[in-house]
Amino acid sequence: MSTTNNRLREYFEGRGGSPYLHREAPANGGTTTVPDRVRTHVVTADGTNTVDLGVAAREGHEVTIVHDGGSNTPAIAFDDADFVGTGPSNLTSQGATATVRNIDGTTNGWVVVSTGSA
Repeated sequence: MSTTNNRLREYFEGRGGSPYLHREAPANGGTTTVPDRVRTHVVTADGTNTVDLGVAAREGHEVTIVHDGGSNTPAIAFDDADFVGTGPSNLTSQGATATVRNIDGTTNGWVVVSTGSA
């Protein structure tokens, strides 16, 4: 029997089908879309994949994008048009992260909260 703590960890860390964690491996050069409720979006890149934050745009929503390796010189790119100012630079190494927050509920209301490297 699973304990309450284990059930909570499975839910929030994605082992039990958590709505807060999403993993995606888009096609070479394709777009990777962050779903509505996701808080952590893990991307196994193929070539350069662009992050689409439009579906997840709601005021106060914070998302961490994680580069999970890949092939064909994998990189994760952000469209500056989605950001107030400029977005984070491309994530080019496995383990790199970018955390972004939407400040006004619009598709171009994202700001960079933090970035990290592997």
